[in-house]
Amino acid sequence: MLLKPHSKIQVIEGAKNNLPDAEALKGAVAIQELAEGLTADDLLLVLISGGGSALLPAPIPPILLEEKEKLTKMLASRGAAIQELNIVRKTLSVLKGGGLAQLAHPAQVVSLILSDVIGDPVDIIASGPTAASSHSVQDCLQILTKYNLLHSLPKSVQTVLSSSPTKPTAPENYSHVSNIILGSNTLALEEAKRQAEGLGYAALVLSAAVQGEVGRDDIPSLCSVRVGMNEVQ
Repeated sequence: MLLKPHSKIQVIEGAKNNLPDAEALKGAVAIQELAEGLTADDLLLVLISGGGSALLPAPIPPILLEEKEKLTKMLASRGAAIQELNIVRKTLSVLKGGGLAQLAHPAQVVSLILSDVIGDPVDIIASGPTAASSHSVQDCLQILTKYNLLHSLPKSVQTVLSSSPTKPTAPENYSHVSNIILGSNTLALEEAKRQAEGLGYAALVLSAAVQGEVGRDDIPSLCSVRVGMNEVQ
């Protein structure tokens, strides 16, 4: 990004290859400090998209970034879904799971969100930094048990999990937040259908819930849309 001299915009690039790193942590700390300094007269505008979980790493002390990254990789390698990964991530994070919104209080918070998760759950997209979490520490423990990781956790992770609240923060504590979905799989399909109908086709969305690991041979079938009497891929 090219910025004019003396610009007030600060750009911090990080999370190369969608993995949290030192630069992403630097950005997360800067965002945390900004949020903590806001007042009731301020507005925090947040832009959220897929990849936000890696871009906003702020592990709860004493967890180290390397420890959290290793745990995330182990979950992914054992087949954990994005929803499961993000439940674990936000349980171990200062900013995820609504943490950013809570730090910004009493400022008003507006989040504009591009969803990369089926069903558009705002507390799962980018691990929900501005959304009330619908999950508890018990959900995190169940996921770690499911993938046989509960008994091989770093001491720091064990410490945080043992001291985490048993219930999520109440939704009414997020009355200062507006989360707005700007783009999603469902919206894209609806627009594709509208465009096809505008061209005179009888279009039908086959599914808005297809998900899973995609190989090269799977792409045509997953991208198919039924138009009129023919199936176009």
